[in-house]
Amino acid sequence: MAKNVDKSTLGYLGEDFQLKLVKCFFEDKNFFLGLEQIIDQNMFTNEYLRRIVGFLKSRYNDKDVVSSYGEMDILIRKNISDQITVMSMLELLDKIKNMDLVGLDLIEGESERFFKQQNLVKAINKANDIIKRGNGSEYYEIEDLFKKALEVNTKQEYGWHLFDDVENDLRDDYRETIPTGTKELDEALYGGLGRGELGVVIAPSGVGKTSICTGFAASAAVTKTKGNNYQGYKVLHFYFEDSDEAIRRKYYGHILDIDAMHLSDPDIRPRAIEELKNLKEEQKLLKTNIIGKRLASGEETASMIKRRIESYIAKGFKPDLVIIDYFECLKSEDAQNFHDTEWTKEGITMRKLESICNEKQIAMWVPIQGNKGSLGAEFVGLMHGGGSVSKIQIGHVVITLARTEEQKSQHRLNVFIQKLRGIAIGRDKFLNVKFNNGTCKFDMTDTGDVDDEVFENSMQQRQNVVAKQVRNNLRGN
Repeated sequence: MAKNVDKSTLGYLGEDFQLKLVKCFFEDKNFFLGLEQIIDQNMFTNEYLRRIVGFLKSRYNDKDVVSSYGEMDILIRKNISDQITVMSMLELLDKIKNMDLVGLDLIEGESERFFKQQNLVKAINKANDIIKRGNGSEYYEIEDLFKKALEVNTKQEYGWHLFDDVENDLRDDYRETIPTGTKELDEALYGGLGRGELGVVIAPSGVGKTSICTGFAASAAVTKTKGNNYQGYKVLHFYFEDSDEAIRRKYYGHILDIDAMHLSDPDIRPRAIEELKNLKEEQKLLKTNIIGKRLASGEETASMIKRRIESYIAKGFKPDLVIIDYFECLKSEDAQNFHDTEWTKEGITMRKLESICNEKQIAMWVPIQGNKGSLGAEFVGLMHGGGSVSKIQIGHVVITLARTEEQKSQHRLNVFIQKLRGIAIGRDKFLNVKFNNGTCKFDMTDTGDVDDEVFENSMQQRQNVVAKQVRNNLRGN
């Protein structure tokens, strides 16, 4: 006869499960916030793990702050006097920090069911005590007991009050950014593209949207910060039209600083192969941190992209940055009603992407094809994005790229920052900058000989011409 399994604690799921569950608390703050009210540290079988979870709950209850690994280190040293215990807890914390997140979805789902079940058991026991006492005036408490036992995510759904956590709101790193890798551009973007932000790049065909986003991805993968534990940012690179080899060659060109089109030249190929196989620290980060995947154009919706991201997270690869190259290759989300036009559905699709950024706390770059008016133009603005303007308005950061025929032969282009949601735009343009499509790199140290005043006058003249055309169209001319 099989022995009954004791499910009164998390012990039946094993210590590895419990360690990964606590890792989820640290690295998925929304998950912790959703369960905080029903998490019981006494359900953890490891004494040190119980204390860590207890500190997490106490810190949140006191200050509404979900502790980071670094803050937990401080809490342990501050609150535990026994040095042997301190070292044991710090060793366990470091083990949790360095674990992979394979099976994240299973861990979160199972733990939520477990804590709900345990809280229901407690509620049933308390309800039985009330019934045994036979005091009818206490019966109303029974309903409240069961509501609280099943309470999940209510704190998030309720919202917030001002001044609850002023210190945290005004911290200097409130916007954790992932840099583009170009110093001047990152300064103009106040560090780069932030977590939870959707970045839109508008450019006409052939300017280099794929290369630019590949450069953003490569730079993110090797950028070591305290926030990513000095291991670089993890990147998911989805693309629709280029071959796998073409995308990988762009990365190779970026690494070697050699135009991708020349990598197969007989004089270059042997040295390139040798250098690429001799993995240095930077190349190891690129290999570890970037996953590329070609998707079928016109068959993938934003909702399907979300499921793919969740699948990678479940397998232990939690991206910090996602590239979707490019928007027009996505299949539109289903219309919300029969009145929705194709343009309306574009807005719905982009809104879904923005929602993914916020929910998963990732940064996302999405290039958009410019319309025919952007071809060969010296300036590309928001009005040059093809299709619905609503899909552009959703972006937190909007960059546009323009290139005249003359600039094309010189490998130069103009870069404009059109939107920074919630931040005042400082420098809004970089004129005649060098861009190597084969190495995916900007060089903004030399902006050529374009005069800003001449450019502004030229811009005003073009705007006057466009305004005249609009007036003539309205008059029926």
